Amino acid sequence: MAIEAIKKNIPCNNTLCQHKWYYEDLISGNGFQRVRECQNNQWKPYAMIDKHRPSKLAIQGILRGPILCWFHIMKTYSENLNNWNIPLQFR
Repeated sequence: MAIEAIKKNIPCNNTLCQHKWYYEDLISGNGFQRVRECQNNQWKPYAMIDKHRPSKLAIQGILRGPILCWFHIMKTYSENLNNWNIPLQFR
């Protein structure tokens, strides 16, 4: 929901546009959100995540895709080296 809120408020690239916005109630009835009439739909960054699968599933389709953080990349790599029984001299 936070990513969608950010995406809805990035203005277009048109310098002549007034970038008008308005508030609308959330469907759940638990608040409101600000929405821009013009939106830059080209914004699709990557998002760095840990190995939390629900986070990965939540951002798929909204953003360009997930990137695993460096710590978890190295941890997974180290675990696989151990699982594959690769001798220390080749690591």
